[in-house]
Amino acid sequence: MAAGGRRALSRRTLLVGAGAAALVAAGTVSWPAGATGAPGPAELLARIRASASQPYSGLAEASGRLGLPDLPQLEQATALFTGTTRIRAFHAGPDRWRVDELTAAGERDVYQLDGVESLWDFGSQRLTRIVGTTSLRLPRAGDLLPPDLARRILSAAPDDPITALPDRRVAGRAAAGVRLTPADPDTTVAHVDVWADAPSGLPLRVEISGRADPGRPVLISELTSVDLTAPPDDVLVPVVPPGATATEVAATDLTGALRVLGPAAPPGRLAGRGRLPRFPDLPGIGVYGSGLGGFVLVPLTGRIAGQAVDGATGAGGVPVTVTNGRAVGVSTPLLSVVIRAGGRRGALLVGTVSPSVLAQAAGELSGQAP
Repeated sequence: MAAGGRRALSRRTLLVGAGAAALVAAGTVSWPAGATGAPGPAELLARIRASASQPYSGLAEASGRLGLPDLPQLEQATALFTGTTRIRAFHAGPDRWRVDELTAAGERDVYQLDGVESLWDFGSQRLTRIVGTTSLRLPRAGDLLPPDLARRILSAAPDDPITALPDRRVAGRAAAGVRLTPADPDTTVAHVDVWADAPSGLPLRVEISGRADPGRPVLISELTSVDLTAPPDDVLVPVVPPGATATEVAATDLTGALRVLGPAAPPGRLAGRGRLPRFPDLPGIGVYGSGLGGFVLVPLTGRIAGQAVDGATGAGGVPVTVTNGRAVGVSTPLLSVVIRAGGRRGALLVGTVSPSVLAQAAGELSGQAP
C-alpha cells in the first residue's frame, strides 16, 4: 500500500521575507500549543473506536507486499494483500455506505443500505443482491479502507500498549498519530500505526509493520482525499442500467471457498491456544488465540488441499513435518501460512503468528484421522 502513501519530508523550511513563516513538511504537521484537537494516545484511540458513525467520502489507495501464494478459489482475496488497490468510498453511517474497487477494467461496487447488501460488477454488468447473512466472508477491497482497517485492528487488541506518534498531514488534513505495539511474543506484527483526524477520530492512514523489518511497513492504506460530510443519498442506491441484469444470491454462497461437506469439529486447542467461539454457521473453521497473535484453521477438501500444497511448494514453500500426509509452510513479512494435505481432508492454517506456531498446529492436526 506504499503506492498510496506520501513520503514524509525530513526537514522544515524557514522562509524569511515579509515575516518569518514556518512551513511544515508534507508528511508532518504541528498542532498549535494548547489546541484541543491534539488528544493524547488514549483519547485518540477512544475517538477512533467511536468513529464508525462519522460520515465521509473519499478516495483511498492500499498497497501490500505480503507475498501470499496463490490458493485455489482464493486468488481474488489474496491479490488484495500483494498489490495496490484503488478504492472509492461513500459512508453515511454504519448501515448506509458504498465502496467501489476501481480497476483497469472498470469497477466492483458494494452497497450497504438499511440492512440490504448489493454487489455491482461493471465487467459482467450484473447487480447481485445478497440474501441473508453469514458470520464470515472472504476479504474484499472495503476491508482495506483506513477507517475500517484501523477500527478492526485496534478493537482486536484492546489491551496492547499504545504510544503517540508525530503528527502529519494526510489527504490535506492535520492528523494525529498513535502506535499499537502487540504484547504477544509470537506475533509477526511489530507495530500498527494509525493517523486520524483528531476532532472526529476518523482514521486516515494505517501502516502495519512486521517484526522481520519493522522500519518498512508491509501494508499501507491511506485516504488520498476526503470530505467529512455525508454523501448524497442517491450515490448509496444501486441502479441497474439498461442491458444489465439483476440477481439474488444467498450470503452463504459467498463463503463457498471456506466450506467443505462434513468437516471434522475443530480441536478445542491448537499450539497452546484455545479456540474462540466464532463462526457457528461455518462448521470446521476454528479461530485460535486473541489479539494480533492468533490464527485461523480452515478445513479443505483433499483435492483443494493437494493443489494448494503443490502450488505453495512450487513457490518456494518449506516442508513441514507431519505424521499423516504432507504439509508446506509459507512465510511472509506479516502472515504465516501452513497447508496440510492428506486423504480426503486437508487444512489451511493462516495467521499473524510465527511459522513455528503454525507448524506445531499442523503437527497436532496430523494426528487426527485423515
